[in-house]
Amino acid sequence: NQRAGQLCDAVAFLCSHVFCKCLAKGGFGHVFAAREKLVDKYYAVKIVRYKEKALREVTALGEISHDNIVRYYNYLQLYMSFFRSSSDSSPKYLYIKMELCDTKTLKDWINKKNEESLQETKRRAESLHLAQQVVSGVECIHSKKIIHRDLKPANIMFGQDGKVKIGDFGLATAETDDDNVKLMDRTHNAGTRPYMAPEQRSKGYGRKVDRFALGLIYFELLWKLSSGHERGKFDSCAGDFLWMNFRLHICRVH
Repeated sequence: NQRAGQLCDAVAFLCSHVFCKCLAKGGFGHVFAAREKLVDKYYAVKIVRYKEKALREVTALGEISHDNIVRYYNYLQLYMSFFRSSSDSSPKYLYIKMELCDTKTLKDWINKKNEESLQETKRRAESLHLAQQVVSGVECIHSKKIIHRDLKPANIMFGQDGKVKIGDFGLATAETDDDNVKLMDRTHNAGTRPYMAPEQRSKGYGRKVDRFALGLIYFELLWKLSSGHERGKFDSCAGDFLWMNFRLHICRVH
């Protein structure tokens, strides 16, 4: 039956991987570095309580392969009752196998640059290179008719190859219309407030909320903001203005 099949998958997965160390933990669950014995390769395994949000993240990323998006390989469902005597209502967990990234995020990069006294031109050159990678990843996400809804420096990581990797798709949602004319009725207030577009506080919005967040992220890459209050001063016009100018800059570079 289904439970027996899931048990076999769980045993096979756990026996074929060695869990090395815990990389992160919190209300979301735990993330471990794990080595697959057969190929001697390291991955990240995210263990979370089974919820719709977690399953949505796996589903959104399962078929996406892009240099600037964290690669999700597979997942398995695991009941605690598999390994001990308990009722059918025992907790259910998702084991999500992902690409292993550096523990430092784009937020850490920004904080480090804010503490340094680099020449402005050097920081801008480095920032543009990083921002171009983020935009490439977001364009891939949008091409799959997905809206991230929670783009922020803390959700952007660095891969083992040094490339930028967009992660944490727990708030991702589907977009059905390519031209974004008809705005779908969505969950309101989904996202991190300092990076949310004004329309994201309502139920009618589309992929432009990701572009708004990108504009603010690019601004943070370029300049030091002394407080969260300064970041909150931007309205949707400012976000769109930064996005359009960034896109023009990329076009000139290429």
